[in-house]
Amino acid sequence: MEILATIWTITVGVLLVILGFNALIIVHELGHFIVARLCGVRCEKFYIWFDFWGLKFFKFKWGDTEYGLGLFPLGGYVKMLGQEDNPGAIQAEIERAKLQAQQAQVENTPNSEDAETVDFPAKPDTGGSTPLAPESQLSIFAPDSYLSKSVPQRLAIIVAGVIMNFLFAIVCAAGAYMIGVKESVPAVGNVIAGSPAWEAGLQTGDRIIAIDGKPARAFGDVLMKMVEGNKTVQLTVERQGISMDLNLSPRKQTGDLYPKIGILSLSSLELFPLKSGPVNPLWKKYYSAESLEILDKNSESHPLRIEKVEGQSVNSYAEYQDAQLKKIGQPITCTFNGMDVEIPAIPMRTIPVRFKMGTIAAVLSDSDAEKQGIKEGDIIVSVDGNPDIDPLKLPQILLKKVNAEQQSVELIIRKADGAEQTLNLELKPIRFLSELSSMSMRDALGSITLGLSWNVDPVIADVDESILPSGQPIPTVGDRVVGVELVNCAALLSKNSFSEATNEGGFFIHDIGSKVDIPYIFTYLLQEAQPNKPKKGGEKKPLSIRLILESPDEKTKVVNLPILESTDWFHVERGYVLKPELTITKAAGLGEALSRGTVKMIDYSLLVYKSVNALINGTVSAKALNGPVGIVSIMYTIAQGGWSEYLMLLCLIGANLAVINIFPIPPLDGGHVLFLTYEGIFRRPPNELVQVILSYLGLFLILLLMIWTILLDFTWIPRW
Repeated sequence: MEILATIWTITVGVLLVILGFNALIIVHELGHFIVARLCGVRCEKFYIWFDFWGLKFFKFKWGDTEYGLGLFPLGGYVKMLGQEDNPGAIQAEIERAKLQAQQAQVENTPNSEDAETVDFPAKPDTGGSTPLAPESQLSIFAPDSYLSKSVPQRLAIIVAGVIMNFLFAIVCAAGAYMIGVKESVPAVGNVIAGSPAWEAGLQTGDRIIAIDGKPARAFGDVLMKMVEGNKTVQLTVERQGISMDLNLSPRKQTGDLYPKIGILSLSSLELFPLKSGPVNPLWKKYYSAESLEILDKNSESHPLRIEKVEGQSVNSYAEYQDAQLKKIGQPITCTFNGMDVEIPAIPMRTIPVRFKMGTIAAVLSDSDAEKQGIKEGDIIVSVDGNPDIDPLKLPQILLKKVNAEQQSVELIIRKADGAEQTLNLELKPIRFLSELSSMSMRDALGSITLGLSWNVDPVIADVDESILPSGQPIPTVGDRVVGVELVNCAALLSKNSFSEATNEGGFFIHDIGSKVDIPYIFTYLLQEAQPNKPKKGGEKKPLSIRLILESPDEKTKVVNLPILESTDWFHVERGYVLKPELTITKAAGLGEALSRGTVKMIDYSLLVYKSVNALINGTVSAKALNGPVGIVSIMYTIAQGGWSEYLMLLCLIGANLAVINIFPIPPLDGGHVLFLTYEGIFRRPPNELVQVILSYLGLFLILLLMIWTILLDFTWIPRW
């Protein structure tokens, strides 16, 4: 039954993708078709998909139009009598029309010696331009030809497809609002250490009231603002009933596709139903059989929601995190739907090597650290008299001090000039740690309790030689890590610029310190790594790690290290994933649905222009683009999430296609509008050579864009 359910789910997803893709084509071409017929233009062909070289699935004739389904799923077209997308062939069409008109008049002329000589309009001297259809020349074309129509009529025919896409987008969005649109609430979940949001003091649970003065309806509004690439963003947030305005400057680090401010959407208290059950398979081994049985059995019948932690009621994600982080590194008892379940502490994977503390990356605004003069570039030398602090573990070390009700911490800080300074800094009783799984490749680590964020140098600071295998090279203090290989590891990421799968079944990471940093490797990738499945009859091999090191005298060596389970460093997440906190917006009636749908269509349409501007000025990376494969993949994923999400995606794609199609680039509809506008103003068409050059240039740019996005889709060009 499970196999049949999977097959059915896949089938429905595929059918919805095909339906949506073709609906976008049909409504566009239907716009051209309807207005062309209203203007008296004969439509010779109406095809979904292209029938290159006459290849098609089927065709049929109805009236004077041939309808069909081509073999090549690249779009669709309406072929109108007299219309020619290739400017170089327009003159041939005009000459053909003249010859046809001449033959028709000869046939209708009396066959006698007294018959008058037929005079046809001479081709005017246009300096090389082609008279597409000036008013004085319309008579040479068949009355139902596209070229026989006035400029306003031809403009109406061309823009009709775009207008239909806009209307289709409105209808899709309206349908979604009639069903109910699920969106993440405009609130802060986790804040990435050292990010602009972190520096500004945003905290988990803060409600976003407005963005640049406009009301925030959903968390997606924040993400859309990031894509625009604005230099500054003003967030109006509410915390414990107090409203405040914060100005943030989005930051784009190496490897980021677009600028970010460093916040994630708010989570709910409901467990996300993974295919394998509510607990991640990697972490099930830490759970008791009894706990897994309770969670697995009950998650099948209804969603599991956290109600209490250690007997204390929790009503929000912020309260849950505060309660469970009081017991970081210890088991806790959570109450799910009235059932008490023991939840273990899950150790982090680590290696017998400590890395060097890097420079301060950011200082929290209005913190004690800022008031005492700590600056970016300073270095933490010791914490409470301990000079051997592991920078990867420091966030949890500080959290444990807060849990022990320690109110301050002594730091020795080395300034940029080499001078050392001893400071006593306040520890704020705030129990929030960044989700490691949400880190970017270059994110730093940090502690909001201390008000500091720091980098981690890829340099060996200490080695535990007691557990290293004898007779093999060992790391030396001062060696720099230039490469990390996870041995016998399934590929963790699709192809990118800083990692690659090895022929031996491993995963190699390079460009450390320039494209990817130590925190991302050891607090995320290492934790997510899974060993390769053994071949049939083969032996199961464990994960291990290999460091490629460069000594200060630039000699290179390779060392093999075991992967250990830490005894003093634990996962912030306890084995399960929480659903996002959602709000459902449902229209009261058709009028409100259409109104909301129109607003959403306009928002999506404007986003295209803003995104193109951000691409041009380099704020957003061209690697963020998706091609046809990427779009279909997204459609397939969202199609399985429900009708509301599916219809809203069609609204987004429909609005995007409409806006892109109206760009003044031949051979897009906008290119035809450009030429027709010129003809309407100057009463003559543009120079034929100019049209040909612009059309082929536009076609070249479109093909170049398609090739680029397809290469990205298939990861032949790495996105990171």
